[in-house]
Amino acid sequence: MNFYKTYKERLHFSLNFYSLFLLVTFIPDLVGLPPSFASNGLWALRVAAAVFIIAFHHRKLYRFNWGEQLFLFVSLIYLVNVFMDVFWKNYPIGMGQPKDFIGLFLSILIAFAFRYDKAFVKNKSYFFFLTSLGLGLFIAFFLAKQSPPPLVGRYDANSTVNTINYGQMGCSLALIAMYGFLNRPFKYGKILYVLLFLLGIVSIMKAGSRSPVVVLLAVSGFYFLAKSGLVKGVILVGCSALVFYFSLDFLIELSEVVGSSIVTRLLSAIETGETSGRDLIYANAIGHFLDSPIFGSYYLIPSGIGNGGYPHNFFIEAFMTTGLVGGIPFVAMVLVTLKKSFLLLKKQDDSGWVVLLFLQVLVFGMFSSSLYSSQDFWALSFFILSMGPVVRRKLAKPKIQRPTDLTFNTSKK
Repeated sequence: MNFYKTYKERLHFSLNFYSLFLLVTFIPDLVGLPPSFASNGLWALRVAAAVFIIAFHHRKLYRFNWGEQLFLFVSLIYLVNVFMDVFWKNYPIGMGQPKDFIGLFLSILIAFAFRYDKAFVKNKSYFFFLTSLGLGLFIAFFLAKQSPPPLVGRYDANSTVNTINYGQMGCSLALIAMYGFLNRPFKYGKILYVLLFLLGIVSIMKAGSRSPVVVLLAVSGFYFLAKSGLVKGVILVGCSALVFYFSLDFLIELSEVVGSSIVTRLLSAIETGETSGRDLIYANAIGHFLDSPIFGSYYLIPSGIGNGGYPHNFFIEAFMTTGLVGGIPFVAMVLVTLKKSFLLLKKQDDSGWVVLLFLQVLVFGMFSSSLYSSQDFWALSFFILSMGPVVRRKLAKPKIQRPTDLTFNTSKK
């Protein structure tokens, strides 16, 4: 029992999200082993730990609230569609692999180990995640590998963590360091949080991926609006934008020092609207959805631009894969999760740092991730949906003592 409690409070979250994965994936490169040695080993540990936690709470396993039931409905539809695409349908180009279905199934299994528990959001879990992720990104700063052509000025954290995931890990560190600065104080914490935030920014720069910049701005804006209200939130977002504007020269010089191309890529996106072909991929995937709007087409793009890949957008992927039958419930699930996320941040719940990571995964899923392989999205969605009703914090009005309630001592001395 003590081991179970200690494991949940400190290790379970980090085992499944980024930090320990980043640390462990340096080992194969240093000792000359195949990268799959680390990634497959971690997956085996995740599944074993998930089964351990689920078995410990087996009596509560089938007591689902309505949010969890919605999650089950969406995930079941998605599983069935991917199963049919992999094992029953013949792709025009012979794509689709059993490991995709197995990975999706295991992701949903692991999600059940993240039914809401205060242990997952306590200080021990938060600080272990923050420390281990910071250590991993510090190592990556020195051991990062130049990405192969044509990705000039971009770096992979190691042979397992590519430039896109490297940038997202930097974004995660920046977000939770910002959260800690505002909500988890400790001695010398302000200085350490600032340093970790800067390490996250430098990691984004070295990765050279633009999506983490968009994600960081979007999630930070959502957080300030929820935490401070519309007026104060807009003011804080505006102040943050001004700080960013006046820091541009410093950030440009910093990107040049680390050999990053991110400034050039951001300016290209702003000035010319360059999207790395995402708009064409979106249009093609939507076309495949329209060809089979009720039950969906394939979980990967079967032909045209981006064929054999994913649509790079969770919503488009959901509709392309499952049609209206699964796409509409998926949108409903995301909207419910977003509403609960907003209320949790507004209430300043202890789970706020986990909510920020969920928002990061969701926004990232609009640009550079696949739904069928996103363990983070499935687990964090279920975590938030499994929480009880969230209500807005109301300040209790102080009781006013009326004169009739007063007693006077009229006795003579």
